[in-house]
Amino acid sequence: MSALRERLDILFSTNTITPGAMKLCEATIERFVQPDNEKKYKKLVTHLGMAVTRIERSEELNAPPEEIMQEIRRSPHFAQAAENVKWIESQMDGKLPDEERQYLIMHFVNASEI
Repeated sequence: MSALRERLDILFSTNTITPGAMKLCEATIERFVQPDNEKKYKKLVTHLGMAVTRIERSEELNAPPEEIMQEIRRSPHFAQAAENVKWIESQMDGKLPDEERQYLIMHFVNASEI
């Protein structure tokens, strides 16, 4: 997981993500990422770190376009992606806002289809 870990270290060292975001990203990598599929999760892990940081900093949130989410909901990987996001939420103090939940589901679906 060296490339993902290096990416997180850079985001953290530049104060782009918070300690809480870093911790959750590390747990997510441990749970879902294998050495042979690390590249597939680059966008997901980056987005997760940024999402948690936006939430912790009370920054504005935006949802993905509905047209994209309609396509994502048709994916055979959608149900598993939603379960993966539920696991992430179980590691947090509260639920993710719907906007961020949608993006993470999208990234999990994309990682499964690559």
